[in-house]
Amino acid sequence: MRYHLLSGLCKVKVMAGVILAVVALAACSQGNSTDMETSEASKENSDNASSRESNDNESLKKSNNNASSKESNDNVIPKENKTTKIEISMEDAISVGREEAVKYYNDLQLTEVHSYDNDDSLDRSSGADGKRQWWYVNFANENNNYVNILISDGEIDHVEHFDNNVNTGLVDLSEINLTAEEAVKKAQEMGLAGGNPDNGKDWISGYHFKMSYGSLAESPDDRRIFLEVIGISPNGNFAHVDFDAATGECILAEEELEYSNGEVEWVKFN
Repeated sequence: MRYHLLSGLCKVKVMAGVILAVVALAACSQGNSTDMETSEASKENSDNASSRESNDNESLKKSNNNASSKESNDNVIPKENKTTKIEISMEDAISVGREEAVKYYNDLQLTEVHSYDNDDSLDRSSGADGKRQWWYVNFANENNNYVNILISDGEIDHVEHFDNNVNTGLVDLSEINLTAEEAVKKAQEMGLAGGNPDNGKDWISGYHFKMSYGSLAESPDDRRIFLEVIGISPNGNFAHVDFDAATGECILAEEELEYSNGEVEWVKFN
């Protein structure tokens, strides 16, 4: 499962024929994403009929299928000479990220955190205890200052910061009463399984997590802090279970159905 901050380089070459000289024009632009809830470019904001308005689930699916198709993830290279895979909890990732983020701006709060499928060794059990090797953690403040941090093996891997970047809402961590480990246990009780890396149809390996403000399509004004667990439904389909991070209530459990004509539909399960 909804990044984003690296600049791209475009080069355009126009050939004018045998007698004409080659004219080259280069343009460089930097872009960043607006939101994890409204989510990443590419297929992140595709319509999800009964899911959150941000379509976070579809974006994370595509990012994991590509070892993350997010613009920022495309350039991520695992650290060299690593001998041990270290997984940390979502809560620890937030803490590690905050220590780095406060170096850039004041009054920062969490705005979004999600795991990222770039493990050195893929394992179906990854995330079963709420821990993952790779995390993206984003912080912002009332001035729209924004810091995006990639964490690997419990250490800072990459940082991007912006003086003005839209965010989905500032999370008061004191309101969070549900851990990623607790959430994945609840999702397992509902039949959610970790993705099998040996099965290409599963899209992801293990369980993934995302936490941010969001709302359901049928009640867009009811904004809550969603803690989402992404995995595989009891029917073998890409799926997610969303919890209210403050109350622990299960808000939504959906699986994706793909039809032979290319159409996609999200339906509730359990």
